[in-house]
Amino acid sequence: MLRSFVLLLILANLAFYAWSHGYLRAAGLGPHDVAEPQRLTQQIHPERLVIAAPESGASAPASSPASGAASAASAPAPPSAASAAKPAASNAVSAAAGPKLCLQVGPYLTAGPEVGAALRAAGLAPVEKQQALGPQWMVFMGPYPDAAALKSKLAELQRLELKEGSYGAVTDRPRYMPGISLGILPTQAAAQQQLKLMQAKGVKSAQVVPRNAGMSAVVWVLDGLTPAQAATLRRLDPALLKDQKPQACKTG
Repeated sequence: MLRSFVLLLILANLAFYAWSHGYLRAAGLGPHDVAEPQRLTQQIHPERLVIAAPESGASAPASSPASGAASAASAPAPPSAASAAKPAASNAVSAAAGPKLCLQVGPYLTAGPEVGAALRAAGLAPVEKQQALGPQWMVFMGPYPDAAALKSKLAELQRLELKEGSYGAVTDRPRYMPGISLGILPTQAAAQQQLKLMQAKGVKSAQVVPRNAGMSAVVWVLDGLTPAQAATLRRLDPALLKDQKPQACKTG
């Protein structure tokens, strides 16, 4: 009984296989095959079909893992710490290589070394320069043999009731010390006029002499200063600079 059932089942499978694969078409048996031309003829009002555009809110199809990996590979890499440090270093170099200034202080006849030491103590690097003094003329009395003789002559001038500040002891021209200055003038003619005024007031033994002939003074030049260094120079105590104000360097 079981053997008959298995045999029928095998025959049924063989028959279905032959039918589904078209082996029985010659006998008028086989599946109904609808080809593509037949499908087209069976369409109902195909001219009414409209292909709609995708909605703007529709999300784009997810990229495949391979395309995602490619996009990640093509994305620019974040800057490294070394590359980020380069602009900062460049800015520091630019700041250090910014505009430079040239300033000078002086002239100094006798205080040059003292002022130079003060500038170096402030962290600056002054360069000493000798500057010839411009011509000046002085109405002069002396020189006297000693300080006592100078003091005596000053007392005589005081008795003449000369204008206060119009005379005084020479302190910055060793060649004329100890002596008395009765006025410093820019030209010889002006000095001669001053001499006549003093003589009219009773002054004797005065003469006109060149005050700066053959003399030079020390000027401290500070070239290549950064704005911060220039500010440091300008903030120095005027007493350290002997009341000389920093000025722009003179060319030539």
